[in-house]
Amino acid sequence: MIDSHAHLLPDFVDNIIELVQNAQNAGVRAIVNSAIEPAHLKPALELEKRFPNYIFTTLGAAPSRIKTMKTKETIQSLREVTSLIAVGEVGLDHYWVHDPSWQDKQKQHFIEYINLANEIKKPIVIHSRKAETDCIDILEENVRVPVLMHCFAGNLEEVKRVIDLGWLISIPTAVIKRKNHRKIARTAPLDNLVVETDTPYLSPIMGQRNEPANVKYAINEIAKLKEITFKEVEKVTTKNALDFYNIKLM
Repeated sequence: MIDSHAHLLPDFVDNIIELVQNAQNAGVRAIVNSAIEPAHLKPALELEKRFPNYIFTTLGAAPSRIKTMKTKETIQSLREVTSLIAVGEVGLDHYWVHDPSWQDKQKQHFIEYINLANEIKKPIVIHSRKAETDCIDILEENVRVPVLMHCFAGNLEEVKRVIDLGWLISIPTAVIKRKNHRKIARTAPLDNLVVETDTPYLSPIMGQRNEPANVKYAINEIAKLKEITFKEVEKVTTKNALDFYNIKLM
């Protein structure tokens, strides 16, 4: 099992070391830790250093924070820190951001990040909440690297576009209770899927903070929905995540 997207950062969770150890004990083979602003980079890299070949770091910018986004600083870090395995999460968020002028600014920053990913030849992880079609349109026109649609919740037409473009869809642990994620998990080919927790969000357990050890809930639910074994889902989604992020575990 690989948690392909989590936020093990001081701004988000306490007891980070305990959560990593819980994941190791649960059989999680690696965690991709998503820093969403430059201030997160130092603690993220310190955690990666403490757990080498287990914690891997991405850096992006949450589009919901467009009003405080530090794109120039983020891009500089992405160019300079060679251990970062992907650009992201980046993209559009029309759930929290409704003003058209700020939505336009999101698009401008999004294209900058896509161009950077193309330049440094690293995969890109996409946040597309309530802006799925716009994200796909912009990516289709501009991107030249592998794409992962993080916690994707688009309709089936949008899912088909993503699949036809050869991109990956990340199914979160909340799939056990969210109809749209369940529909996507049932419909999308297993070869196009990875799993994530989005720690500390989208917990499969009511009233509890999410953590990487819970990624098994997503795997188990996909297996149920597709009427295949847990082991088959685990094997394919793990390979998909390793290939996408170009991770080579020891």
